[in-house]
Amino acid sequence: MLILTNDDVAKLLTFPDTIEALRISNREVAEYRNSKEYRLNRARTNHYLPWPEEGEEARRLAVDGGGNDPRVVYNFKSMEGGSPHFGVWALRSSSDLVRLASGPFGLTHTYLRYGQIPGGKGYSDLIFLYSLRDAQFEAIIQSAVLQGMRVAATTALGTDYMCRHDVRTLAVFGSGWQARSNARALLHVRPGIERIYVFSPNSENRRQYARTMGEELGLEVIAADTPEQAVARSDVILEASSARTPVFDGTLLRPGQFITSVGGGDEHFQRRPIDPAAVARCRRVAVHSLEVHYGNEEIADCVAAGKLKWEDVPDLPALVTGEVRWPDAGDEIRLFKNNVGLGSQFAAVGGLVVGKAKEAGLGFEVPQELVSQLMRR
Repeated sequence: MLILTNDDVAKLLTFPDTIEALRISNREVAEYRNSKEYRLNRARTNHYLPWPEEGEEARRLAVDGGGNDPRVVYNFKSMEGGSPHFGVWALRSSSDLVRLASGPFGLTHTYLRYGQIPGGKGYSDLIFLYSLRDAQFEAIIQSAVLQGMRVAATTALGTDYMCRHDVRTLAVFGSGWQARSNARALLHVRPGIERIYVFSPNSENRRQYARTMGEELGLEVIAADTPEQAVARSDVILEASSARTPVFDGTLLRPGQFITSVGGGDEHFQRRPIDPAAVARCRRVAVHSLEVHYGNEEIADCVAAGKLKWEDVPDLPALVTGEVRWPDAGDEIRLFKNNVGLGSQFAAVGGLVVGKAKEAGLGFEVPQELVSQLMRR
């Protein structure tokens, strides 16, 4: 059994490889979705409990991020799925503290993953892989790098099937790791992007994003003063924030703009980072997955209002397999909602990484007899 760290994954995984692995995974979802015998995914579940800590340290952790009515809760999240092509089953589980608050730009849901937990402790987010061939425990993978690239590659894949090819400017809402990873991935499928505008409610965060991403990408990255400025100057709009309410006014959209969002809710906390008014203006709307009911709140609002029909909203597997084919976007406003992660994605990308690690001799080997067992009569 192999243990792989984030540093190992960063050495092995590229966006082109990840995008192609997810293209294969989406074809598998389409192939198995109507099977009565086999099941490729168990949908993500979230569970929350009160945070039991009290005292000054707990109060500081709650209020340090600013906003009104801040509180911290415990969150456990898991999902699982398989990939026949890559020969593995994956279970991804994460254990987090989450900060809930409200501010001038609405409600927020923020994972505390940057050393804020008392004692500077990290968080637990791991991928467990099992072999379909011999049922053995194949690997444990730290998930941060793989997760960021998985989400971003899904965004890039949806964008590649829906967005115009002549786009030149990108607006990014958010300044954290998802906002960074998704911007990197979009440049792989739309390399003509030459300028990025970033908006985050925290002015220092957006200035830091502009500075560091500009240096990394070799592009002009500008910290926008307002959401309006970012939307008005961009062909593509990427939402990758912790917001639970709309990050921009949907009436600001102009013909030909493309929107993609990674802000999905869960069973307990709804999120609408894209204005339902923006969704209503879209000629074409697609989502990553229709296997779960959450994460598509803005689209559900439009369906309930009679402005959209679910049968007109395909998922990414339908686009990848060609079951749904759309003409070039032209002046159409379009939306791709990367609403949820699937266990089958972790199987595909995790299986890819483990194969590369074995070839490169990376990772820490654990004797198989310590993680497998035999029943005795």
